[in-house]
Amino acid sequence: MTRKTLIVVIYLFSSFVLNAQENNNQISLNADDLIPALFSSDANTFNLVYRRKISDKKHLRLGFKYFYEEENEIRIGLKPGIDFLFKKADKWKFSYGVDAAFIHTNSYTSERKYYEFAAIPFLRAEFFFSNSFSISTEPGFFLRLTEIKDVDNSPIDNSNSILSSGLSGIGFVKFNISF
Repeated sequence: MTRKTLIVVIYLFSSFVLNAQENNNQISLNADDLIPALFSSDANTFNLVYRRKISDKKHLRLGFKYFYEEENEIRIGLKPGIDFLFKKADKWKFSYGVDAAFIHTNSYTSERKYYEFAAIPFLRAEFFFSNSFSISTEPGFFLRLTEIKDVDNSPIDNSNSILSSGLSGIGFVKFNISF
């Protein structure tokens, strides 16, 4: 049994075991990280998101990103946020919210360091298979400032700042475990 299959089996099993209790915590994993043949995501997607229920209609969120490729780059990120429930219907919940993202990338090949700061308002649609297992998607809009620091010791400094915006999370699916 492969590692990804084992993770999916544990994920599904825990959804039935934890079904009887009140769920104030939620862990979300990208579907692409578990089943890449069926789902897609991009380099801007956070690998792991933790949500904590603080009231019936409000959740605090914290996302984590980590990527390492030997002799190429390392990327780490943190994404705090908040979301608010605005509609609940049978097995569906719909929320809106905003995240702030802080990402550091050290590119060894280009000898540059990238510091990204972003605000990401989003809508969340979540479908519950049980009280403990759900899938969700969070399409949104981002506004990002990227600071580029040139660290290659050449006489030409290629440091720069870039302001960008666009759509985020379109079509990306997350598997969620609530506990």
